[in-house]
Parts: sequence; C-alpha cells; structure tokens
Amino acid sequence: MSVGSKIKEFRTKAGLTQKELADELHVTYQAVSRWENEDAEPSFDVIKELCGIFHCSTDDLFEIQKPESSKEENVRVVERVIVQEAKPVLAICEKCNSPIYDANDLNRINETYTVRNGRSWHNETRQKILCNECNEKRLLEIRKEKAFQEALRLDEIKRRRIKAFIWPSIIMTLFIIAGITSFTKGDTELGIECLVTAVIAYTFSATMILKNTFLTDMWLEITSWGFVKMPGVIFSFSLEGFIFLILIKIFLFLLGIALALFAAFVATIIALGLSIFVYPFALRKNLKNIA
Repeated sequence: MSVGSKIKEFRTKAGLTQKELADELHVTYQAVSRWENEDAEPSFDVIKELCGIFHCSTDDLFEIQKPESSKEENVRVVERVIVQEAKPVLAICEKCNSPIYDANDLNRINETYTVRNGRSWHNETRQKILCNECNEKRLLEIRKEKAFQEALRLDEIKRRRIKAFIWPSIIMTLFIIAGITSFTKGDTELGIECLVTAVIAYTFSATMILKNTFLTDMWLEITSWGFVKMPGVIFSFSLEGFIFLILIKIFLFLLGIALALFAAFVATIIALGLSIFVYPFALRKNLKNIA
C-alpha cells in the first residue's frame, strides 16, 4: 500500500477530515489531498508530525515489516520540499492594516466626509475597505449611537409631555380661579368666559409645547407674514433730509412691529380655535413616543 493510501487510512481511523489534519500540520487541505492522491509526498518533518498525530511509527506509515533476524535494516527516507503558493492579498483593511485574502472577509463601505474647498464646505463620498472584524465594530458603534439618539429622543418627548402638563395647568388654574371669583361676585357671563378661556388656553399652550402637530408650524408661518421688508427711503443731504429720514425709519420700524404683532395675533386666534381639536391627537402621538 502506498504512503498516500496509508495517510488516508490513518486519517480515517483517527476520525479527521483533510481540513482538520491540514490545520494540525499548518498546511492547506489541498496539500493533504495531493499526498493521498500520490501527486506529492510529505517532507520528513511532516512525516514525523504525522506519526505523532496518528500515534504510529514511520515503519507503520511506510508499511515496512521488520526482519526476524537481529540485523537492522536502514530505512532511507527521501525528503521533498513542497513549496506552498501564498494566497494573493485582495486588499488591506484601512482600520487595522491587516491583509485580506478572502473575498468574504472584504467589506466596501461608502462614507461621507465634509471637506473644505477654499471658503466653501461640501460633502464627499469615498469607499472604505474594512475586514469583517473591523466592520462588525463599526456596525456596533452605529447601533450604539442609534440607541443613544433614540434614548435622547424619548427623553425629550417625556420632558415635553411633563412641561405640556405643568405650565398649561398653571395657566388654566388662574383662569378657573378668575371664573370662580366672577361667579361669586354674580358676574355669570364673565365667569363662563373665564372657564372657556381656561380650556382653550390649556389646549393651545399644551399643543404648542408638545410640538408634534401642524399647529406650531402653522402659527410660525402665519406670524412670519408680518415680518416684511420695508422699502428704502430717498432723502436729500440736508438737515431737513436727515430729520425726514429718521422720522420715516421710526415710522417704518413701528409699522413693522405692528404688522408682526397683528400677524401673531391672527395666528394665535386661528391656533386657539384649532387647538381644541388638535390637542387630543398631539397628546396621543406623544404617549406613543412619536415626535
């Protein structure tokens, strides 16, 4: 029986696969396959390691029978050097600088960087190569950051809910006290107005604090209509011209404030009316942790 067949026989008896035997010998499983197929022969050092793994002697491996006479026979072992071809390096990990030999261990990641070009800033996307271990660390950091941001978001929603309960409750309590006072003085109409105002003030202020419906954006949009750009003023370079310029500037400034206040007043009136219907949805979204 040939050496390759004996290697296969002892490997099978030991319950080892070609890959497991190759790992113990620190060679590739292709080398073990070539030995067993008689395409190559192991070196003398490998033969000694094989005898240690299989718990046999070189005589057993080469199937040499000892003569009955006391005369010893010299066994000649031919050593062959097998040059193992190194795997090509596909890429280098940009995180740990380790060579990547297997395509399954190669990860191409697109990352966006903010770079400065002269006085302007712009985003650039470039590809980054990572090994599996470094990529797992990157994904773990991303998951941690997402969990941290989610915790911040939930904390912010909770704080808004608390504020939306405390401050509107204080405002509503003041109006309720005013209404009760009016009722005790016999002014029923004013008392009813105070109670209605208390409810509207509560729903409006609570909805604005929760900031999870269209009401806040609508109020800001309508209010912004009052901030208009005033036209320029033509004046003469004289004392009367400068006085005229100052007076016109003051008038335009006061007019701008008046327009802004009027727009804010209109926005508030509309928001007050809508808040009664919007507040339940805003509270429901907040309780469901929807920003």
